[in-house]
Amino acid sequence: MSDKALIYAIHRTQDWWRFVGDHLGFPAIVLTDRRGQGDRWVTDDFYRAYRRLYREGVEASPLLGPAEISDVIARCRVLRWMPRRKAVAMALAMAEAMEKALDDIRPTIVISFTIDSYVSDILCRRAAARGVQHYELTSSALPDMVMVAQRGVLCTLRSDPDPELLEAKVHEMVDPLYKPTIFPPPPTFTRLRFLRIISYFRTRAAFFKAYSWYRRDPLNLHYLDAQPVLGHKPRYGDVGIVSRIDRYWRKKMDAFPKERRVLFPLQLFPEASIDYWVPDLGLVQYEDILVEAASAFAEAGFHVMVKDHPLQFGFRQIELIDRLRALPNLSIVPYEVRSNDLLGMVGACLTTTGTPGLQSAILGLKSVATPNYYTTTDEDFILLRSRADTAELPRRVLNMPEPTLDMLAARHRRIVAKLLRGSFEADILSFQKFDRARPNPRAAELGQGLGAHILQLEAERKTGMGSSSGELAA
Repeated sequence: MSDKALIYAIHRTQDWWRFVGDHLGFPAIVLTDRRGQGDRWVTDDFYRAYRRLYREGVEASPLLGPAEISDVIARCRVLRWMPRRKAVAMALAMAEAMEKALDDIRPTIVISFTIDSYVSDILCRRAAARGVQHYELTSSALPDMVMVAQRGVLCTLRSDPDPELLEAKVHEMVDPLYKPTIFPPPPTFTRLRFLRIISYFRTRAAFFKAYSWYRRDPLNLHYLDAQPVLGHKPRYGDVGIVSRIDRYWRKKMDAFPKERRVLFPLQLFPEASIDYWVPDLGLVQYEDILVEAASAFAEAGFHVMVKDHPLQFGFRQIELIDRLRALPNLSIVPYEVRSNDLLGMVGACLTTTGTPGLQSAILGLKSVATPNYYTTTDEDFILLRSRADTAELPRRVLNMPEPTLDMLAARHRRIVAKLLRGSFEADILSFQKFDRARPNPRAAELGQGLGAHILQLEAERKTGMGSSSGELAA
Protein backbone atom coordinates (compact mmCIF):
# COMPACT_ATOMS: atom_id res chain seq x y z
CA MET A 1 0.00 0.00 0.00
CA SER A 2 1.44 3.37 -1.01
CA ASP A 3 1.80 6.12 1.59
CA LYS A 4 -1.09 8.55 2.05
CA ALA A 5 -1.25 11.36 4.59
CA LEU A 6 -4.12 12.85 6.51
CA ILE A 7 -3.09 16.36 7.51
CA TYR A 8 -5.03 17.99 10.34
CA ALA A 9 -4.95 21.79 9.93
CA ILE A 10 -5.83 24.19 12.73
CA HIS A 11 -7.55 27.53 12.19
CA ARG A 12 -6.33 29.54 9.17
CA THR A 13 -3.52 27.14 8.26
CA GLN A 14 -5.41 24.95 5.78
CA ASP A 15 -4.08 26.71 2.67
CA TRP A 16 -0.51 26.48 3.92
CA TRP A 17 -0.94 22.81 4.78
CA ARG A 18 -2.53 22.16 1.36
CA PHE A 19 0.57 23.65 -0.28
CA VAL A 20 2.91 21.72 2.03
CA GLY A 21 0.95 18.54 1.33
CA ASP A 22 1.39 19.02 -2.41
CA HIS A 23 5.17 18.81 -1.93
CA LEU A 24 5.42 15.82 0.43
CA GLY A 25 6.07 13.37 -2.38
CA PHE A 26 2.94 11.30 -1.61
CA PRO A 27 -0.83 12.07 -1.60
CA ALA A 28 -2.30 14.11 1.23
CA ILE A 29 -5.82 15.10 2.34
CA VAL A 30 -6.24 18.22 4.51
CA LEU A 31 -8.80 17.76 7.31
CA THR A 32 -10.16 20.59 9.47
CA ASP A 33 -12.77 21.11 12.19
CA ARG A 34 -14.28 24.13 10.40
CA ARG A 35 -17.09 23.74 7.92
CA GLY A 36 -16.08 24.51 4.32
CA GLN A 37 -12.33 24.61 4.97
CA GLY A 38 -9.74 22.10 3.82
CA ASP A 39 -10.39 19.11 1.60
CA ARG A 40 -12.71 17.69 4.25
CA TRP A 41 -14.09 18.73 7.64
CA VAL A 42 -15.52 16.87 10.64
CA THR A 43 -17.98 19.59 11.68
CA ASP A 44 -21.30 18.10 10.58
CA ASP A 45 -20.43 14.56 11.72
CA PHE A 46 -19.38 16.00 15.09
CA TYR A 47 -22.64 17.86 15.71
CA ARG A 48 -24.81 14.92 14.65
CA ALA A 49 -23.02 12.71 17.14
CA TYR A 50 -22.87 15.38 19.88
CA ARG A 51 -26.62 16.03 19.97
CA ARG A 52 -27.34 12.31 20.35
CA LEU A 53 -24.61 11.65 22.91
CA TYR A 54 -25.46 14.66 25.06
CA ARG A 55 -29.16 13.82 25.02
CA GLU A 56 -28.47 10.22 26.08
CA GLY A 57 -25.86 11.19 28.69
CA VAL A 58 -23.41 8.59 27.41
CA GLU A 59 -20.27 8.22 29.56
CA ALA A 60 -18.08 6.07 27.29
CA SER A 61 -18.02 4.24 23.97
CA PRO A 62 -15.99 1.54 22.20
CA LEU A 63 -13.86 4.38 20.78
CA LEU A 64 -13.03 6.01 24.14
CA GLY A 65 -13.27 4.22 27.46
CA PRO A 66 -13.91 5.96 30.82
CA ALA A 67 -10.21 6.29 31.75
CA GLU A 68 -9.28 7.59 28.30
CA ILE A 69 -12.12 10.16 28.38
CA SER A 70 -10.90 11.44 31.75
CA ASP A 71 -7.38 11.77 30.36
CA VAL A 72 -8.61 13.60 27.24
CA ILE A 73 -10.61 16.08 29.35
CA ALA A 74 -7.83 16.66 31.89
CA ARG A 75 -5.32 17.56 29.17
CA CYS A 76 -7.50 19.89 27.09
CA ARG A 77 -7.41 23.56 28.10
CA VAL A 78 -11.06 23.95 27.03
CA LEU A 79 -12.75 20.70 28.03
CA ARG A 80 -11.33 20.75 31.55
CA TRP A 81 -13.49 23.81 32.31
CA MET A 82 -16.68 22.46 30.75
CA PRO A 83 -19.52 20.75 32.65
CA ARG A 84 -18.70 17.05 32.75
CA ARG A 85 -21.67 15.90 30.67
CA LYS A 86 -20.90 18.41 27.93
CA ALA A 87 -17.17 17.66 27.89
CA VAL A 88 -17.77 13.90 27.66
CA ALA A 89 -20.28 14.32 24.82
CA MET A 90 -17.84 16.55 22.92
CA ALA A 91 -14.97 14.09 23.31
CA LEU A 92 -17.07 11.10 22.24
CA ALA A 93 -18.59 13.02 19.32
CA MET A 94 -15.17 14.03 18.07
CA ALA A 95 -14.03 10.42 18.34
CA GLU A 96 -16.92 9.33 16.11
CA ALA A 97 -16.24 12.13 13.61
CA MET A 98 -12.52 11.34 13.45
CA GLU A 99 -13.20 7.62 13.14
CA LYS A 100 -15.44 8.27 10.14
CA ALA A 101 -12.78 10.47 8.52
CA LEU A 102 -10.14 7.78 9.07
CA ASP A 103 -12.49 5.13 7.64
CA ASP A 104 -13.09 7.18 4.50
CA ILE A 105 -9.57 8.55 3.91
CA ARG A 106 -7.65 5.44 5.04
CA PRO A 107 -4.33 7.22 5.62
CA THR A 108 -1.07 5.48 6.38
CA ILE A 109 0.30 8.61 8.08
CA VAL A 110 -1.25 11.47 10.08
CA ILE A 111 0.49 14.86 10.19
CA SER A 112 -0.27 18.02 12.15
CA PHE A 113 1.29 20.74 14.23
CA THR A 114 1.92 19.81 17.87
CA ILE A 115 -1.17 18.32 19.54
CA ASP A 116 -2.76 21.24 21.36
CA SER A 117 -6.38 20.27 22.07
CA TYR A 118 -8.79 17.40 22.44
CA VAL A 119 -9.47 17.52 18.69
CA SER A 120 -5.96 16.55 17.55
CA ASP A 121 -5.48 14.43 20.68
CA ILE A 122 -8.45 12.23 19.75
CA LEU A 123 -7.35 12.07 16.12
CA CYS A 124 -3.97 10.79 17.33
CA ARG A 125 -5.59 8.20 19.62
CA ARG A 126 -7.89 6.87 16.92
CA ALA A 127 -5.05 6.74 14.40
CA ALA A 128 -2.90 4.84 16.90
CA ALA A 129 -5.71 2.30 17.35
CA ARG A 130 -5.24 1.48 13.65
CA GLY A 131 -1.45 1.35 13.87
CA VAL A 132 -1.14 4.67 11.99
CA GLN A 133 1.70 6.94 13.11
CA HIS A 134 0.87 10.56 13.98
CA TYR A 135 3.80 12.89 13.27
CA GLU A 136 3.74 16.33 14.90
CA LEU A 137 5.60 19.23 13.31
CA THR A 138 7.05 22.05 15.36
CA SER A 139 10.02 24.39 15.55
CA SER A 140 13.31 22.75 16.44
CA ALA A 141 15.53 24.09 19.17
CA LEU A 142 18.21 24.23 16.47
CA PRO A 143 18.10 27.52 14.55
CA ASP A 144 16.51 27.39 11.09
CA MET A 145 15.31 23.83 11.54
CA VAL A 146 12.02 21.99 12.09
CA MET A 147 11.55 18.84 14.13
CA VAL A 148 9.14 15.91 14.06
CA ALA A 149 7.91 14.49 17.35
CA GLN A 150 5.19 12.37 18.93
CA ARG A 151 3.82 13.82 22.17
CA GLY A 152 7.12 15.54 22.86
CA VAL A 153 9.24 12.49 22.06
CA LEU A 154 11.59 13.30 19.22
CA CYS A 155 11.25 11.05 16.15
CA THR A 156 14.90 10.29 15.48
CA LEU A 157 16.64 8.64 12.55
CA ARG A 158 19.22 5.94 13.18
CA SER A 159 22.02 7.51 11.15
CA ASP A 160 24.47 9.81 12.89
CA PRO A 161 24.51 13.45 11.75
CA ASP A 162 27.25 14.78 9.52
CA PRO A 163 30.23 15.65 11.79
CA GLU A 164 30.70 19.10 10.23
CA LEU A 165 27.02 19.94 10.62
CA LEU A 166 27.13 18.69 14.20
CA GLU A 167 30.03 20.97 15.07
CA ALA A 168 28.37 23.93 13.33
CA LYS A 169 25.13 23.44 15.27
CA VAL A 170 26.99 23.00 18.55
CA HIS A 171 28.69 26.32 17.86
CA GLU A 172 25.28 27.96 17.27
CA MET A 173 23.84 26.52 20.47
CA VAL A 174 26.70 27.67 22.69
CA ASP A 175 26.54 31.19 21.25
CA PRO A 176 25.60 33.57 24.12
CA LEU A 177 23.12 35.25 21.74
CA TYR A 178 21.29 31.98 21.00
CA LYS A 179 17.53 32.13 21.26
CA PRO A 180 14.83 29.74 20.03
CA THR A 181 12.39 30.57 17.22
CA ILE A 182 9.62 32.52 18.94
CA PHE A 183 7.22 35.30 18.19
CA PRO A 184 8.31 38.79 19.35
CA PRO A 185 7.23 39.78 22.87
CA PRO A 186 5.20 42.89 23.68
CA PRO A 187 7.30 46.09 23.52
CA THR A 188 6.28 47.33 26.99
CA PHE A 189 5.18 45.82 30.29
CA THR A 190 2.99 48.50 31.88
CA ARG A 191 -0.39 48.48 33.61
CA LEU A 192 -1.93 50.23 30.62
CA ARG A 193 -0.69 47.58 28.19
CA PHE A 194 -1.90 44.79 30.48
CA LEU A 195 -5.39 46.31 30.53
CA ARG A 196 -5.36 46.92 26.80
CA ILE A 197 -4.48 43.26 26.17
CA ILE A 198 -7.34 42.03 28.36
CA SER A 199 -9.80 44.48 26.80
CA TYR A 200 -8.83 43.46 23.29
CA PHE A 201 -9.26 39.77 24.00
CA ARG A 202 -12.56 40.32 25.84
CA THR A 203 -13.88 42.14 22.76
CA ARG A 204 -12.51 39.41 20.53
CA ALA A 205 -14.22 36.76 22.68
CA ALA A 206 -17.60 38.52 22.38
CA PHE A 207 -17.22 38.69 18.60
CA PHE A 208 -16.22 35.01 18.42
CA LYS A 209 -19.25 34.06 20.50
CA ALA A 210 -21.61 35.79 18.07
CA TYR A 211 -19.71 34.60 15.02
CA SER A 212 -19.78 30.99 16.19
CA TRP A 213 -23.59 31.07 16.19
CA TYR A 214 -23.62 32.74 12.80
CA ARG A 215 -21.47 29.90 11.44
CA ARG A 216 -23.64 27.31 13.23
CA ASP A 217 -20.52 26.09 15.02
CA PRO A 218 -20.85 27.19 18.70
CA LEU A 219 -18.74 24.29 20.03
CA ASN A 220 -15.77 24.89 17.75
CA LEU A 221 -12.61 24.83 19.81
CA HIS A 222 -11.26 28.04 18.27
CA TYR A 223 -14.27 30.04 19.45
CA LEU A 224 -14.58 28.35 22.84
CA ASP A 225 -10.87 28.82 23.55
CA ALA A 226 -11.34 32.60 23.42
CA GLN A 227 -14.07 32.79 26.07
CA PRO A 228 -13.23 34.47 29.42
CA VAL A 229 -15.30 31.91 31.35
CA LEU A 230 -12.44 29.42 31.05
CA GLY A 231 -10.76 29.16 34.42
CA HIS A 232 -7.27 30.07 33.23
CA LYS A 233 -8.28 33.36 31.60
CA PRO A 234 -7.06 36.60 33.25
CA ARG A 235 -9.32 39.15 34.89
CA TYR A 236 -8.93 42.90 35.07
CA GLY A 237 -7.78 42.59 38.68
CA ASP A 238 -4.76 40.59 37.50
CA VAL A 239 -3.20 43.88 36.38
CA GLY A 240 -1.82 43.92 39.91
CA ILE A 241 0.92 41.59 38.67
CA VAL A 242 2.76 44.69 37.45
CA SER A 243 3.17 45.85 41.06
CA ARG A 244 4.32 42.42 42.25
CA ILE A 245 7.68 42.69 40.48
CA ASP A 246 10.68 42.90 42.82
CA ARG A 247 12.62 46.11 42.26
CA TYR A 248 15.46 44.88 44.44
CA TRP A 249 15.74 41.39 42.99
CA ARG A 250 19.47 41.80 42.40
CA LYS A 251 20.08 42.67 46.05
CA LYS A 252 18.14 39.59 47.17
CA MET A 253 20.06 37.46 44.70
CA ASP A 254 23.46 38.74 45.82
CA ALA A 255 22.81 37.44 49.35
CA PHE A 256 23.18 33.89 48.02
CA PRO A 257 26.14 32.24 46.29
CA LYS A 258 25.62 31.35 42.64
CA GLU A 259 25.37 27.62 43.34
CA ARG A 260 22.43 28.36 45.67
CA ARG A 261 20.43 30.30 43.09
CA VAL A 262 17.83 28.54 40.95
CA LEU A 263 15.94 30.09 38.04
CA PHE A 264 12.26 29.30 37.44
CA PRO A 265 11.53 30.59 33.89
CA LEU A 266 7.75 30.31 33.63
CA GLN A 267 6.20 28.84 30.51
CA LEU A 268 3.09 29.90 28.69
CA PHE A 269 -0.06 28.72 30.45
CA PRO A 270 -1.91 26.75 29.37
CA GLU A 271 0.89 25.22 27.30
CA ALA A 272 0.33 22.36 24.87
CA SER A 273 3.83 20.99 25.44
CA ILE A 274 2.92 20.47 29.11
CA ASP A 275 -0.63 19.20 28.58
CA TYR A 276 0.31 16.65 25.92
CA TRP A 277 4.03 15.92 26.38
CA VAL A 278 4.04 15.04 30.08
CA PRO A 279 2.81 11.48 30.74
CA ASP A 280 2.18 12.03 34.48
CA LEU A 281 -1.08 13.96 34.88
CA GLY A 282 0.20 15.19 38.23
CA LEU A 283 2.87 17.20 36.40
CA VAL A 284 0.21 18.71 34.13
CA GLN A 285 -0.92 20.67 37.22
CA TYR A 286 1.75 23.19 36.26
CA GLU A 287 1.10 26.00 38.74
CA ASP A 288 0.87 23.64 41.72
CA ILE A 289 4.13 21.99 40.68
CA LEU A 290 5.84 25.38 40.53
CA VAL A 291 4.75 26.30 44.04
CA GLU A 292 5.70 22.90 45.45
CA ALA A 293 9.13 22.98 43.81
CA ALA A 294 9.79 26.61 44.82
CA SER A 295 8.83 25.78 48.40
CA ALA A 296 11.21 22.81 48.44
CA PHE A 297 14.12 24.88 47.12
CA ALA A 298 13.43 27.78 49.49
CA GLU A 299 13.33 25.45 52.50
CA ALA A 300 16.62 23.89 51.36
CA GLY A 301 18.37 27.28 51.47
CA PHE A 302 18.17 28.25 47.78
CA HIS A 303 17.13 31.61 46.40
CA VAL A 304 14.41 31.11 43.78
CA MET A 305 14.29 33.61 40.91
CA VAL A 306 10.95 33.55 39.06
CA LYS A 307 10.94 35.01 35.55
CA ASP A 308 7.63 35.10 33.67
CA HIS A 309 7.48 34.44 29.93
CA PRO A 310 7.26 37.80 28.06
CA LEU A 311 4.47 36.46 25.83
CA GLN A 312 2.43 35.64 28.95
CA PHE A 313 2.15 39.32 29.89
CA GLY A 314 -1.54 40.19 29.95
CA PHE A 315 -2.54 36.53 30.34
CA ARG A 316 -1.07 35.47 33.71
CA GLN A 317 -3.38 35.29 36.73
CA ILE A 318 -2.18 37.03 39.86
CA GLU A 319 -2.93 34.07 42.15
CA LEU A 320 0.16 32.17 41.01
CA ILE A 321 2.44 35.16 41.57
CA ASP A 322 0.95 35.76 45.04
CA ARG A 323 1.37 32.10 46.00
CA LEU A 324 5.02 32.27 44.97
CA ARG A 325 5.65 35.61 46.68
CA ALA A 326 4.38 34.16 49.96
CA LEU A 327 7.41 31.87 50.03
CA PRO A 328 10.74 32.92 51.59
CA ASN A 329 13.93 33.34 49.56
CA LEU A 330 12.08 34.16 46.35
CA SER A 331 12.00 37.12 43.97
CA ILE A 332 9.89 37.98 40.93
CA VAL A 333 12.27 39.23 38.24
CA PRO A 334 11.08 42.05 35.91
CA TYR A 335 9.71 41.05 32.51
CA GLU A 336 12.34 43.15 30.77
CA VAL A 337 15.24 41.02 32.03
CA ARG A 338 16.34 38.42 29.49
CA SER A 339 16.35 34.77 30.54
CA ASN A 340 19.71 34.38 28.76
CA ASP A 341 21.21 36.94 31.12
CA LEU A 342 19.68 35.31 34.19
CA LEU A 343 21.12 31.92 33.26
CA GLY A 344 24.56 33.43 33.74
CA MET A 345 23.67 34.38 37.33
CA VAL A 346 22.38 31.04 38.65
CA GLY A 347 23.64 27.53 39.28
CA ALA A 348 20.44 25.69 38.39
CA CYS A 349 17.29 26.06 36.32
CA LEU A 350 13.89 24.38 36.63
CA THR A 351 11.42 24.11 33.79
CA THR A 352 9.16 21.36 32.46
CA THR A 353 9.42 21.38 28.66
CA GLY A 354 10.67 24.92 28.02
CA THR A 355 13.81 25.72 26.03
CA PRO A 356 15.54 27.36 29.05
CA GLY A 357 16.02 23.77 30.26
CA LEU A 358 17.99 23.06 27.11
CA GLN A 359 19.91 26.33 27.29
CA SER A 360 20.90 25.79 30.92
CA ALA A 361 22.19 22.27 30.20
CA ILE A 362 24.22 23.60 27.27
CA LEU A 363 25.73 26.24 29.58
CA GLY A 364 26.79 23.58 32.09
CA LEU A 365 24.15 24.42 34.70
CA LYS A 366 22.12 21.89 36.65
CA SER A 367 18.99 21.66 34.53
CA VAL A 368 15.75 20.23 35.89
CA ALA A 369 13.23 19.27 33.19
CA THR A 370 10.59 16.69 32.41
CA PRO A 371 11.66 14.10 29.80
CA ASN A 372 11.05 15.68 26.40
CA TYR A 373 12.51 16.14 22.93
CA TYR A 374 15.84 17.65 24.03
CA THR A 375 16.63 15.70 27.21
CA THR A 376 19.25 12.97 27.00
CA THR A 377 20.68 11.23 30.08
CA ASP A 378 20.83 11.74 33.84
CA GLU A 379 24.41 12.89 33.25
CA ASP A 380 23.07 15.93 31.38
CA PHE A 381 19.70 16.62 33.07
CA ILE A 382 17.89 16.14 36.36
CA LEU A 383 14.76 14.50 34.99
CA LEU A 384 11.47 15.21 36.75
CA ARG A 385 9.35 12.18 35.88
CA SER A 386 6.52 12.46 38.41
CA ARG A 387 5.02 14.90 40.87
CA ALA A 388 6.24 12.73 43.73
CA ASP A 389 9.84 13.61 42.75
CA THR A 390 9.38 17.34 43.40
CA ALA A 391 10.44 17.33 47.07
CA GLU A 392 13.75 15.63 46.18
CA LEU A 393 14.82 18.17 43.57
CA PRO A 394 17.01 20.35 45.87
CA ARG A 395 18.97 17.29 47.04
CA ARG A 396 19.44 16.08 43.47
CA VAL A 397 20.65 19.53 42.40
CA LEU A 398 23.20 19.61 45.24
CA ASN A 399 24.42 16.09 44.48
CA MET A 400 24.82 16.56 40.73
CA PRO A 401 28.55 17.04 39.96
CA GLU A 402 29.80 20.06 38.06
CA PRO A 403 30.86 19.04 34.54
CA THR A 404 34.46 19.43 33.47
CA LEU A 405 35.17 21.15 30.15
CA ASP A 406 35.53 17.78 28.43
CA MET A 407 32.31 16.52 30.02
CA LEU A 408 30.49 19.67 28.92
CA ALA A 409 31.76 19.33 25.34
CA ALA A 410 30.52 15.72 25.29
CA ARG A 411 27.16 16.89 26.62
CA HIS A 412 26.90 19.43 23.82
CA ARG A 413 27.50 16.75 21.21
CA ARG A 414 24.99 14.33 22.78
CA ILE A 415 22.20 16.88 22.92
CA VAL A 416 22.78 18.43 19.50
CA ALA A 417 23.26 15.04 17.81
CA LYS A 418 19.90 13.90 19.16
CA LEU A 419 18.22 17.09 17.94
CA LEU A 420 19.80 16.74 14.50
CA ARG A 421 18.55 13.17 14.11
CA GLY A 422 15.00 14.44 14.59
CA SER A 423 15.20 17.73 12.67
CA PHE A 424 15.57 18.99 9.11
CA GLU A 425 16.28 22.41 7.64
CA ALA A 426 13.08 24.39 6.97
CA ASP A 427 11.23 27.57 7.89
CA ILE A 428 8.40 26.76 10.30
CA LEU A 429 7.20 30.37 10.15
CA SER A 430 6.42 30.10 6.43
CA PHE A 431 2.77 29.62 7.45
CA GLN A 432 2.52 33.22 8.63
CA LYS A 433 0.49 35.41 6.24
CA PHE A 434 0.55 32.59 3.71
CA ASP A 435 -1.06 33.55 0.40
CA ARG A 436 -1.97 30.65 -1.87
CA ALA A 437 -1.95 33.01 -4.85
CA ARG A 438 1.69 33.90 -4.09
CA PRO A 439 2.95 30.98 -1.99
CA ASN A 440 6.10 31.32 0.04
CA PRO A 441 8.72 29.07 -1.63
CA ARG A 442 10.03 28.16 1.82
CA ALA A 443 6.76 26.28 2.40
CA ALA A 444 7.53 24.04 -0.59
CA GLU A 445 10.99 23.35 0.82
CA LEU A 446 9.41 22.46 4.15
CA GLY A 447 7.01 20.04 2.47
CA GLN A 448 9.84 18.31 0.62
CA GLY A 449 11.96 18.02 3.77
CA LEU A 450 9.03 16.81 5.86
CA GLY A 451 8.04 14.18 3.32
CA ALA A 452 11.60 12.86 3.03
CA HIS A 453 12.04 12.78 6.82
CA ILE A 454 8.76 10.94 7.40
CA LEU A 455 9.48 8.38 4.68
CA GLN A 456 12.84 7.64 6.30
CA LEU A 457 11.18 7.27 9.71
CA GLU A 458 8.54 4.96 8.28
CA ALA A 459 11.12 2.85 6.46
CA GLU A 460 13.19 2.40 9.61
CA ARG A 461 10.10 1.66 11.72
CA LYS A 462 8.80 -0.99 9.31
CA THR A 463 12.16 -2.74 9.06
CA GLY A 464 12.74 -2.55 12.80
CA MET A 465 15.91 -0.50 12.31
CA GLY A 466 14.76 2.64 14.07
CA SER A 467 12.37 4.06 16.60
CA SER A 468 9.87 6.38 14.94
CA SER A 469 8.49 7.22 18.36
CA GLY A 470 11.81 8.74 19.37
CA GLU A 471 14.30 7.94 22.09
CA LEU A 472 13.77 9.26 25.59
CA ALA A 473 16.44 8.42 28.04
CA ALA A 474 15.29 6.28 30.95
